[in-house]
Amino acid sequence: MNEAMGLSLSSQDVTTLDARAEGWIAGLQLAALSMQGREDIAGFIAAFTGDNHYIVDYLVEEVLERQPDEVRRFLLQTSVLDRLSGSLCDAVTGTEGGRATLERLERRNLFVVPLDDRRQWYRYHHLFADVLQAHLREEQPNDLSALHRRASVWFEQQGELPHALGHAFAGGDLERAAGLVELPMPAALKSRQDAVVRGWLAALPDEMVRRRRVLSVGYAAVLLQGGELESR
Repeated sequence: MNEAMGLSLSSQDVTTLDARAEGWIAGLQLAALSMQGREDIAGFIAAFTGDNHYIVDYLVEEVLERQPDEVRRFLLQTSVLDRLSGSLCDAVTGTEGGRATLERLERRNLFVVPLDDRRQWYRYHHLFADVLQAHLREEQPNDLSALHRRASVWFEQQGELPHALGHAFAGGDLERAAGLVELPMPAALKSRQDAVVRGWLAALPDEMVRRRRVLSVGYAAVLLQGGELESR
């Protein structure tokens, strides 16, 4: 990159950029084009994401727009997920065949990264995920809440509360998030996980915490444990 593109990157710059591009050669070339003529190279590399217009143009024109409608729809809808499995994708998209689709995407080298040897879990290349999420927000903004809710329900059924909560908050479904917080709160308080409980409650509106008995009692408990009850 330094010799062919006329750049003067430090070893740290190269390491950071390679980590962000995850070894994607085309991504490195596009990044090099973007850096030509820039003064703050380190700042650019630190902020290098899928909203860079070279990355967006390439992924949209060369990858996303060339997919069949059903594959494109699958990619956009599942972009709300940090990790992907066949059954989770089926739940989010409301269709079947998620596992087969993921395997097909991997065979085609379509920016899908396996997370385990058994090919049970995958994720999208970070730059590709950035582009997919941007297009989902632009093209299907009214579907975001429903997609996150489906993901939240699936994770709750699997007993994975942190992910269920994360999707409830991401989808703006605060009532669902409050209900999810109430379930483990007694056990969390009993095991003195006060910081965890505080984090849950801080993410919810004060009015909602006061209105729901389990939440308000939990809030009082963490204040009492911290010697703050009288000040509130």
